[in-house]
Amino acid sequence: MNGKKVMLTIQGEKKEYPAGTSFLRIAQDYSDAYQDDIVLVLYNRRLRELNKCADGDGTVEFLTTADKTGKKAYRRSVTLLMQKAVYNLWGKGNISVRVKYSIGQGNYCELVKWENDTEEVVKVSGTEINKLKNEMYQMVVSDIEIHKESINTDDAVTLFHDLGMTDKEKLFRYRRSSRVNIYELDHYMDYFYGFMVPSTGYLRYYDVIPYADGFMLQFPDKNTREVAPFVPAEKLFHTLKTSRDWGKMLEIDTIGALNDAIAAGKTQQMIDLANEKVKTSSGNVVFIKRSSKDTYSVDFNIRVIKMADYPDILTLEEFVGFLYGMAACNYDIEAVFIDSILKQANITLESLPTFIEKLNKISEDAKIDFYLSVSADKAEIADVDTLGCTVL
Repeated sequence: MNGKKVMLTIQGEKKEYPAGTSFLRIAQDYSDAYQDDIVLVLYNRRLRELNKCADGDGTVEFLTTADKTGKKAYRRSVTLLMQKAVYNLWGKGNISVRVKYSIGQGNYCELVKWENDTEEVVKVSGTEINKLKNEMYQMVVSDIEIHKESINTDDAVTLFHDLGMTDKEKLFRYRRSSRVNIYELDHYMDYFYGFMVPSTGYLRYYDVIPYADGFMLQFPDKNTREVAPFVPAEKLFHTLKTSRDWGKMLEIDTIGALNDAIAAGKTQQMIDLANEKVKTSSGNVVFIKRSSKDTYSVDFNIRVIKMADYPDILTLEEFVGFLYGMAACNYDIEAVFIDSILKQANITLESLPTFIEKLNKISEDAKIDFYLSVSADKAEIADVDTLGCTVL
């Protein structure tokens, strides 16, 4: 740390710490002031995990399991704990776990096993539930650190292929960002979108309850130090199960498989919207696509722009400049449809907020409505300000 100090403003007061002090260590000084467990921090208004460090002056705000973001981090971490416990107990038998749906204050999960290229549900008994609960408890007592590693997206595809996690492998084939965060718990690795608690010792409040063919992984609710009671919702459960069964029949029962189907159908959805728009538009409608593939059904009154015809437009800034130029040259443009935005000019999930911000400025200045299609999970763009444009 070389004797360097940082000045942090915490709860309205300034306090000095050695540079490089972890937020976990800082949180220990303030934990008694909070009724609920501190699990994350806002460092200069940016969300950070507790095992990160304060490397400069700034403000620190603590987030607990009572906060929405903290609650999500806690539940996400308990889910990783459960997955690791399943792996410890039955992984050698080629049995894994699927988190199926959210019901009340818990997640319904099933154990599955691949037999003859078919995924079969493994019904769990009370004995197996007790084994799972005990395995989870032992890891909580051991207070095992949860590590995060940022790896190349292509490496993530290879990793999950080698681990036999085909759903995650498919998911990352559609991810446009160059890197992804992988969490590791005692050599077990998985992908989660969002932050985690620093170690398993934080995960003291949960329950595993037998239900249907699987089990409920139950979490606390408003009282963060008490597991919420499980109230069966039979009608909702059967509706969700029927929906999942139909998805399985159609071979789109995971996000990765769904992306396969969406990639084929989203372009046509955009074309249908553009075709409807041009019928009622008093101005010009533009459809921007990477290539001319699948554009045969575009209405002849719509101007189709193939970005492959402009090979020198390689960056976000150049693409925005192209849109500005297009708007400046044609004051009659009323709507612009941009298909597969994450395939345009090296735009990624990380740069998407910047692009949306610039797009809103063009929309406001030129009075143009923009429509985008984005190949990403909704959770991945939850923090993107999409005001002023429609995202499909």
